[in-house]
Amino acid sequence: MSAGSDRLERSRLAILEHLHRKEQRRHGASQQAPAESLESHEGQPAPHARPRSRTGGWLDTARDAIDNWWRYHPAHVAVDIARPALASYARRKPAQYLGIAAAAGAAIFLLRPWKLISVTGVLVAVVKSPQVAGLVMSALSSGHNPADDPPATE
Repeated sequence: MSAGSDRLERSRLAILEHLHRKEQRRHGASQQAPAESLESHEGQPAPHARPRSRTGGWLDTARDAIDNWWRYHPAHVAVDIARPALASYARRKPAQYLGIAAAAGAAIFLLRPWKLISVTGVLVAVVKSPQVAGLVMSALSSGHNPADDPPATE
């Protein structure tokens, strides 16, 4: 096989695998134990997973799209690194932690950094972001299409 046809075959297999996993999630969600539903794709428990109702509504689709966007955001790593340090500090000195948080909130409120840039500038930056296409595709692909369901047997 040539390199191009090999890549094509791999992508076909990846699409079929994705569809198979989606079908398993749809049919296996009611049969899964609650602990299994909180696991991430790697088989390890997600650090801040919460049980979700899979009603197929637009809210679940939006939440999935935002979760996928946040998973690959550069600030996600910084938050994951800072969270344990801040949690341990909060356990040791809760009053000081709350005081620092209140001071930081007051400083942000007084400095008003949101007034330094225009809404148009933020929107242009968001639209030009390479992650927007992935976010849109994630939102579109996670929706439930009733035409994909197998016909009902009577």
